Amino acid sequence: MKKFFPLSIFRPSGSERSGFSLIELLIFSVIFALIMMAFITILVAVLKVQTRQSGAAEVNQQSQFLLQQIQYYVERSSLIELPQDVATTTLKLRMAAASEDPTYIYFSSGAVYIKQTDGGTAQALTSSKVTISSFTFTKHSNAPSHDSVSVSFVVTYNNANPAQQFSQSLETAIARVSAATFDSNVVPSSTAVYNLGVTGQVWNSVNNVIYFSGTNVGIAGTPTQLFQVGVGGGTTGDIYVAGAGNGIILKNANNSCVRLYYTTGGQLATSSVTCT
Repeated sequence: MKKFFPLSIFRPSGSERSGFSLIELLIFSVIFALIMMAFITILVAVLKVQTRQSGAAEVNQQSQFLLQQIQYYVERSSLIELPQDVATTTLKLRMAAASEDPTYIYFSSGAVYIKQTDGGTAQALTSSKVTISSFTFTKHSNAPSHDSVSVSFVVTYNNANPAQQFSQSLETAIARVSAATFDSNVVPSSTAVYNLGVTGQVWNSVNNVIYFSGTNVGIAGTPTQLFQVGVGGGTTGDIYVAGAGNGIILKNANNSCVRLYYTTGGQLATSSVTCT
């Protein structure tokens, strides 16, 4: 005989038909929050590293470009017109080409600029993505070698968040390599403090016309006397004094001076003059 059971036996109870319990939801929420916090922490760390790497790349790129530009103009310059061993924020270079002379490289308000000729337009060598600080030039004399200039500056990535800033300090020295060549007048600085040549390192000649030997000066040859015209090999020369009444001033042992000159009557004559 078959037995029949009521259908209610196979139906799940009310508790078996319900969803997640409150405790299960709380546990799930906590685990989900922890996982999200971990992902956010990792994401923030990655973004910080990426921002710092971008800042470092920008700083390196602009630092190298700035150094290359300074090196390019210093090596080509005919003169570094700066006071010796004195730090300054403006580099003045005398150039052979009139279109570049003088060339200024200078620091102003966190940026570096270049200006060619006194009336030229300044152009920025750095962008607003970085800030320049502690920027100085110092000229050094290395006789008999060419002068050099040391450059020192700090480049900082321009970011408002201090945790993401990146700075790099650079210091180097650059020497002139070009010979001093000019296609325009050679003039002293506005302070007129420069000499042509130094004691112990005299020029040999100027255009193979004016010659030097120690303190002796010669015209058309190397001199053996303090001043000599027409030197050696049978070469002769004349000293021409132009202008009526002009002549040669001679000084005797008593510190008295006379002028030896040629009169309109064709005679040599002397006149007393004040020694200078």
